[in-house]
Amino acid sequence: MWVDARPDEEFSRDHVPGAFSLNEDHWNELLAQFLPNLSRDKRVVVYQMKFFWRIVDLIVGGIFIYAGTIKVLDPVRFGLDIDNYKTLPWFVSVRLAFYLPWLEIFCGLAVISRFLYRGGLSILTALIAVFIGVTIAAKLRGLDITCGCFGHASEHWSFPQHMAVDLSIFIALAALWFANELQRPAVQQ
Repeated sequence: MWVDARPDEEFSRDHVPGAFSLNEDHWNELLAQFLPNLSRDKRVVVYQMKFFWRIVDLIVGGIFIYAGTIKVLDPVRFGLDIDNYKTLPWFVSVRLAFYLPWLEIFCGLAVISRFLYRGGLSILTALIAVFIGVTIAAKLRGLDITCGCFGHASEHWSFPQHMAVDLSIFIALAALWFANELQRPAVQQ
């Protein structure tokens, strides 16, 4: 049995088919409707999507903080990793190696803390989209490279493994964008 603990307007917009609405807005009325359907042989699952999206925020933000920290600890290696893509001059690769990790860390913190949230999401989405594009371009040019995104842990990943991780992160960022837009109150004109 599904129990939706979100406010009435969110429940009316979208909910699991057959779910009961049980929220604090109309607790007494809704509880009276819910209790007759409750029995020991039914398993009850209570959901509120805000918690789910908060967990996704923590995971995605944590990924970028972790990846940025690894790169901050060894910027020379990250500079070499960027240079392996053969798309930028060396002096640009070096500068990116020193600045991009901090950008990843700050944007990851923005997503986790929800302070400057949309800005953090925007930048991280752009970064991962550019990275996916550059990685595909490198593969098409016959370059077999290591991205260095997660340090030694990702050194021996194959191209499909890299793409699966990167596309998963991109999808999670897009889902966070979509969820954030749904949760924002409508502007009255």
